[in-house]
Amino acid sequence: MSRLKNFARSLTQPREGFSADGRALGLGLSTALTEQRKDAEAQAAVAKTLRKDAEGHTIHG
Repeated sequence: MSRLKNFARSLTQPREGFSADGRALGLGLSTALTEQRKDAEAQAAVAKTLRKDAEGHTIHG
C-alpha cells in the first residue's frame, strides 16, 4: 500500500530540486523553500518586507 501512496504523492507534489519553469534548483534550496512555505510566520515576514500594505494581498489582486 505504501508504494501506491508514494506514487500518488509523487503525482501531486513538485519534484525536489526543480522550479516551476523547469530549471533545476539545488536540492538544499528546494528543501529550504519547502520548509519556508510551511512556516506561516516566515511567509508573513516576507510579505511585510516587500511593502507595507502587502499583508492579505496576492500577486493576482
